Amino acid sequence: MRDMRPIGLIGLGRLGTALALRLAAKNLHVEVYDLDGSRRRAFAPSPPGLEIAPSLTDLGMSCDIIVSALTDIPQLRAAAFGSPDRPGFARAMTPGGVVVHFGSGPYQDALRMTAHLGSGGIGLIDVLSCAAVESEGGGPVEMLVGGFPSLVDRARPVLEAIGTFRRVGATGSAIGLAALRSYVRAARLIALSEAILIGRHAGIAPDTLARVFDGPIATGPECSKLANDLPGTLSHHDLASTCRAVTDAVGFSEHIGVSGECVAFARDMLADALQGAEGADESALLRHFTAMTADT
Repeated sequence: MRDMRPIGLIGLGRLGTALALRLAAKNLHVEVYDLDGSRRRAFAPSPPGLEIAPSLTDLGMSCDIIVSALTDIPQLRAAAFGSPDRPGFARAMTPGGVVVHFGSGPYQDALRMTAHLGSGGIGLIDVLSCAAVESEGGGPVEMLVGGFPSLVDRARPVLEAIGTFRRVGATGSAIGLAALRSYVRAARLIALSEAILIGRHAGIAPDTLARVFDGPIATGPECSKLANDLPGTLSHHDLASTCRAVTDAVGFSEHIGVSGECVAFARDMLADALQGAEGADESALLRHFTAMTADT
C-alpha cells in the first residue's frame, strides 16, 4: 500500500487521531493537519508513515484522498476552501480526488458542498460509523457510506483499512441517517422525560423511577439524572447538539419529499426546552415539563 499517494486527514481531535493511527497501522502513508496550531504541536507523528503536513495547500497537493474528521460541513468547508490569506486543501487537489467526511451535516450544506467540490472535479462521500472509532484495542468499525459508487470505490482502500462498509445511497445519505438517529434519541428522551414526570406526580419515589428507566428500555439519556437520583451510568449528551441534529433530520425528510411532522414536533419540543438555557443537558427537559405542568 505504500506505493499509493499519501492519505490526507484533517482534524486531530479524538476521532481524527484514532483514524490516523488506524490507517497508519495498516501500512498506509498518512499526512495529517489541523487548523488549530496547538493540536498540530501536541500531535506525536508516530508510528512510521504518519506525518504532519506543512499546510492545507501541501495536504491537497500530496493527497488524492482526504479524510475529514471535522465536526460538521461548515468546518469542512472552511478547511477545503479557506480564505484569501490561507487557501484550503481542495483548491490544490488534483481532479479525481475524493473527500471522505466522518462528521455531521447539515444535510443541505452537504449537498451544496458536493456541488462546490464537484465543480473542481473533487468528489465527496459521507460516512456514519455505527460505533465509536478507537485507535487500538477495537475491532473493525462498521460504516454506512453515502456517495456515488465510483467515488466509494476510489475510497475503498481507506474504508477497508478502518473496517467494513456498505453504501446506502447518494452523498448525504449517511448524514441523513445520522440525523434520523438523533431524532430517535430525541423522541425517546422526550417520552422518557414525560414518563418520569408522570411517575413523580403519581408519588413514585425518584430512586424507583431511576431503577425502572435507567436500563436497556431507555438506553441513551441519563435517566437517573432526570429522576434527581444518583448520576446515570450512561454518557452525557448536551441538548443543543441533539436539537441541531433533529433540525437537520427535518431538512432531510423535506428534501426527499416525506412528511417530517413527528420529527418537527421533537425539534420544537427540544427548542422550546432550550429557550434561555445555555449548556443545557438532558435534565433541562424534565425541568421544562415540570414548569409547563405548574403553569397549567
